[in-house]
Amino acid sequence: MLALERRKRITQLINENKSVLVTELSKLFEVTEETIRRDLERLEKQGILVRTHGGATISDGYAPEIPVDQRKVINHEGKNSIGLMAASLINDGETIFLDASTSSLYLAKHIKGKKRITVITNSTAIINELCQCEDIDLISIGGILRKNNMSYVGRVAENNIKNSYYANKCFFSCRGATINRGLTDFNEQEAEIKKTMLSRSDVAVFLCDHSKFGRIGVPLVASLEEIDFFITDMELDTEWVEELDKKDVELIVTDKI
Repeated sequence: MLALERRKRITQLINENKSVLVTELSKLFEVTEETIRRDLERLEKQGILVRTHGGATISDGYAPEIPVDQRKVINHEGKNSIGLMAASLINDGETIFLDASTSSLYLAKHIKGKKRITVITNSTAIINELCQCEDIDLISIGGILRKNNMSYVGRVAENNIKNSYYANKCFFSCRGATINRGLTDFNEQEAEIKKTMLSRSDVAVFLCDHSKFGRIGVPLVASLEEIDFFITDMELDTEWVEELDKKDVELIVTDKI
């Protein structure tokens, strides 16, 4: 098979499956893994995919945003372990921001026993999750409801945060994380809410399950320098570890995959 035909087939596979692995492609096309890596590099330059550890995922420019009900079951074990670890960083009596990510929703499940906690969020799912907890005060920031994510966004929501609230810690996630581009998201309005929350917090905690590595969104949420803790469910390679150490970010790894 010619290289052009092979890359065309790889494009078809990633559009169908949303991700591919170097080892599997190498066996499928009966070529070396190095040849596949060169193919993936070529396709990445064309904007078709984004290379990741051991493979590639479909470029965010080609992939539609997945509704929140579907996202919350993706890597639920990893997100749950990250949520449990993140909950250990919250002290009784603190005020926290939780964004509308599914990672923050898993965190919310692990703070029900906390005392005198105030949670400020734009997520209807988190409000529903915590509404029966007597020792947790809930504040919804209001605004325009994004039905695909069941979250409140817009200028009213941003101004409510800027003018009315301050938190000890902000817990958030986003579409993807790369060393060169930082933390990026899918939707501009969601990114603005996260940035506003970060600007009104003492400590920033990024929740990053392994599916986010190498993914690139359009709006920037934060650079690595702007976060204090980076919690993930995957052992990172040397480049990531050194970069986080250089930026003075505390890395916390939960369950290994």
